[in-house]
Amino acid sequence: MSALSRHFCRIAGAKKYYFPSPNNDGGEIAVMVHGLIRRGRNMMWLGRRINRAGYAVYLYDYATTTKNISVHGLDFLSFLQQVASNHPGKKINIVTHSMGGIITREALGCIGRGDGNCLKAENIGRIVMMAPPNHGSDMAKVAVKILPFSRRWIKPLGELSSAPDAYIHQVPVPDSFDIGIIAGRFDNKVSQRYTVLYGMKDHTVINTTHSLIMYTRQAAELAINYLRNGRFSEERLSLSGQQRKHGVPDTDPAPDA
Repeated sequence: MSALSRHFCRIAGAKKYYFPSPNNDGGEIAVMVHGLIRRGRNMMWLGRRINRAGYAVYLYDYATTTKNISVHGLDFLSFLQQVASNHPGKKINIVTHSMGGIITREALGCIGRGDGNCLKAENIGRIVMMAPPNHGSDMAKVAVKILPFSRRWIKPLGELSSAPDAYIHQVPVPDSFDIGIIAGRFDNKVSQRYTVLYGMKDHTVINTTHSLIMYTRQAAELAINYLRNGRFSEERLSLSGQQRKHGVPDTDPAPDA
């Protein structure tokens, strides 16, 4: 079977499923999770490259504007449980863009540990988040202030605001999981300082924008390296204990363009 052989997946919520070739099967799964006002096809380019690296890939697909973050998180948890049930014993890695990282946090915060569910913390491998608004988005904050009725059309928008009372600050922080974060230097939607997360194992910044980060070759290479090795590059040292403790880089990130 070709590394790019594609079949419609029968698991609800999956846009497509990519099988690795038999001679390049690393025995692990990578689930791709898109961001706000996007669909599963927007992670296809990245998913195919991760597939070529030996991972079976699911493109998770959900209507982002119709539900709140907490409900999206429960839906994604149900999807992960189905994947675990269909692939017993295989590690499930997760690669996200933007709000995809937030619903992943919501889902991981609900994972059972020894409660009989088919999905447990040990089933989850590594997680790569691209441009995640872990501390909200100033753009979302401005949008709901200028257009308060936008909350009706885009239910998670206000929850993604960087305002102190926004729901984003209540989303679980899964510090027991192996998480690496890639931020965009020219991201005008999510500030670099808002991408960091308590317990993250690595954090890096690349020259790209919020909307294009998952289409860049550099982001794909970094994601694959993190899934394989738990860090973004062979030369890059892991974050210090002080960085992991506070969830911020030791040095201030470059300002957004």
